[in-house]
Amino acid sequence: MSNTLESLRQLACRELGLQDGELDSQATFADLGLDSLMLVDFMFAVEDHYLIQIDHDAAMKTPTLAGLATLVDELLAAKPADAAHGAAVAA
Repeated sequence: MSNTLESLRQLACRELGLQDGELDSQATFADLGLDSLMLVDFMFAVEDHYLIQIDHDAAMKTPTLAGLATLVDELLAAKPADAAHGAAVAA
């Protein structure tokens, strides 16, 4: 499991009140019981945690935790080196 996926699992547990055993990385957010408002709140928490901006449309195309981890990794890789370092320190 990638570091990003594990970090997102922990963030989901904390922010959404889910148990780690409930978090199948391939389950959709709908399968996890997230409505659209909960998903938006979770995306804001992810953005704050990683210091990134997630395009809403891109997030909707990645409806699983594993897909979100891939998206976050791509966004972090695209950041300038000094900004990416800040996110790694914050994580």
